[in-house]
Amino acid sequence: MLFLWTITKRGKIWLDGDAFKQIVTDRLSSDFYCQEVSFVGDQSQLNIYITIPDQDDPKKRMALADKFEALFRPAGISVCVHWVRRAHDEYSVVSPIWSRPAFWAAVTGGLAGIVNLGIEGVVWVAGASLAGYVVSWILLSEDGNKLVKKIISDVKSIRR
Repeated sequence: MLFLWTITKRGKIWLDGDAFKQIVTDRLSSDFYCQEVSFVGDQSQLNIYITIPDQDDPKKRMALADKFEALFRPAGISVCVHWVRRAHDEYSVVSPIWSRPAFWAAVTGGLAGIVNLGIEGVVWVAGASLAGYVVSWILLSEDGNKLVKKIISDVKSIRR
């Protein structure tokens, strides 16, 4: 999400909220989690919402708040850290794969494929599926488009 910071004679200055969240996340220890960031442009204030771990240490929280204030202050941005208690079931450990219906659908589909198509047929289907995924990733994703552009520029530079 983009946040409007200010309007100047030369145009508007927008800030990327996902970039702010990534900057904050990269500087957090594993027991903290950045839920969200928001920006109030007319106040030049970045609001950071961080979950409080089960073993809450107020000194750690104060140190983190000071760290983010010092990080963004040179850019003229004030920081307000909001501490959020998480529910016990929120951000819990991921359940094992065999407890998911998609896993059992894949297993039974694979077994039915082996019975009806044989091993060679299943390998062909898996190869076609992989090829379809790769082609769609290249054509539809931003990373795939960047990769294609890089390959094209590399080929052009080799030709010269």
